[in-house]
Formats: sequence, structure tokens, C-alpha cells
Amino acid sequence: MGYSYYYRANKLCIKREPYKRNIRVERAFGEEYSVENIRQRIIANDFIPRQKIIPYKRATLKFYGRKSVFKKTYKPKGIIALYYYYRFLLGLHKRNNVQHKLTPKMREEVKKMDMYSERIRFLCKYKLETLDNVDELKTKKLREKQDILNARNRLYYKRGKVDNETEKNEITKQIISVTTELKRVKQEIRMCDEVTDNVPKMREQIRETEEKSMEKGKQKKKDRRYER
Repeated sequence: MGYSYYYRANKLCIKREPYKRNIRVERAFGEEYSVENIRQRIIANDFIPRQKIIPYKRATLKFYGRKSVFKKTYKPKGIIALYYYYRFLLGLHKRNNVQHKLTPKMREEVKKMDMYSERIRFLCKYKLETLDNVDELKTKKLREKQDILNARNRLYYKRGKVDNETEKNEITKQIISVTTELKRVKQEIRMCDEVTDNVPKMREQIRETEEKSMEKGKQKKKDRRYER
């Protein structure tokens, strides 16, 4: 997990980059974390029977007569499929749902995974399979943004003309609601820009990765021939 530890004079200290100061475990967390108490807990835990791991069972299709009964799922196409494949190559696809304490490097990977997952959800929401679809959506969202700005400006103007405090508070609530909607539209416009910028880079990286994989495969075949 990125920690280094030091054991001197029956005292346990830990440290993690980029911090330079050692932390004495017993002093920081109490007597329960003395070396002897830690040792006793480890020994005690060794005798606790482990729970049996239940193997994962794949769902099977049930057939009734000639036709199978199952729900047809959406198959990713275009840049949606590209994002799925790119995330797979980065090793960011979901594995078994096992919780771990995260090191700084692992946190960076999780942040990257969340970013690509967010983009995939955005692409699937609007079914943006081509860059032309992305451009059309961005144009639509820019018009929507301008409409929201105009509506908010009218509300600001209206609030400035009202003297009644109750009416002012009601208009303020409307302004907050419109501002929240504006933030969502701005975020979607930003996502359109990110997708447009990243798709060519992702395609180039995928091409380079596949070329390297092919070269490795050819080299392995050559090595096997020499071994024969």
C-alpha cells in the first residue's frame, strides 16, 4: 500500500511518501497497537475458520419451445464501442467487486476509471456513435445554454423590480433552479469537447498498442521456430 515500516527497540513506526516524518503506531493509535498486541491478534485470527467462497454462477438462458426468452441488450457501436475497448486496454474494466485500501497510485487509476466511465455513460445516454452526432449535440446544447442564460437574466431583472420579500424569495429559488440546469448543460458541452479531442488520440493509441501486440506475437513465433 505504499508504506514503509521500521522496527527498533520493540517499537513500530510507519511512513508513506511524500511525507518525511515517521509515525509511531502505538503512540498514534493507542496501546492496542503495540507490537505484542498486534502479534496476538494475528495469532488469534489464524485460528478463525475462513468463510467458504461461493463461486460465481453465470446466468443461463432458458429455452421455451423453439424460441429463447431473453431481453435484447444494446450493442455498443462507433465511438461508444471505442471507449469501451480503450478502457479495456487500459485495464480499467470492472473486476470482482473487492474493496481494498487505496494507495495514491491506485487512487489515480480509480479517478481515471471514473472519468472514462462517466464519458461512456454520457455517450450511451445520447447514443453518440459518430463525431457528427457529438457536434450536433453540442450545437443543440449551446442553443439550450443561451436560452437558459436569457431566462436567468430575465429573472434577475424581474427580481430587481420587485419590492415584496416573499416574491423575491420565490424568484431567487427559480434563479437557483435555472443555474443548476445551466451547470448541467455546461458540463455536457464540456463532455462533447473532451470526446471530440480524445477520440483521435484514443484511436492512435489503440493502433500503436495493437501493432506492438502483433510484433510481440511474431517475435514469439520466431523464438518457437528457433527452439525447434
